[in-house]
Amino acid sequence: MPVTLINVFNVPAEKEEEFLLHWKQTTDVFRRKKGFIETHLHRNTGIGNQTFQFVNIAKWESAEAWRSIHDEYQPSEYTLAGVKGHPAIFESVMNVQSTLLEEPYIWTW
Repeated sequence: MPVTLINVFNVPAEKEEEFLLHWKQTTDVFRRKKGFIETHLHRNTGIGNQTFQFVNIAKWESAEAWRSIHDEYQPSEYTLAGVKGHPAIFESVMNVQSTLLEEPYIWTW
């Protein structure tokens, strides 16, 4: 069953561009590995809570696949001074889509 990795990052403002370069390098490695499905990196807009500057939401085939690939390759963005990630694996318990979408309304539990 696929799982979702949610990883929130503290990144000093002066390290953001370097963080993004390292992020690209990491995703270039992961996207070629069995078990990785997709990732979406989001930057905080400054509206609302500003604790974390970036949030990664990624899909993996399993928690074991995520763990195995991370044992094999340590993401280099963690080596940047002041950068701190907080990864955790989640499973989906509810999905809700807008009734205004062209696709039929789907609600899974």
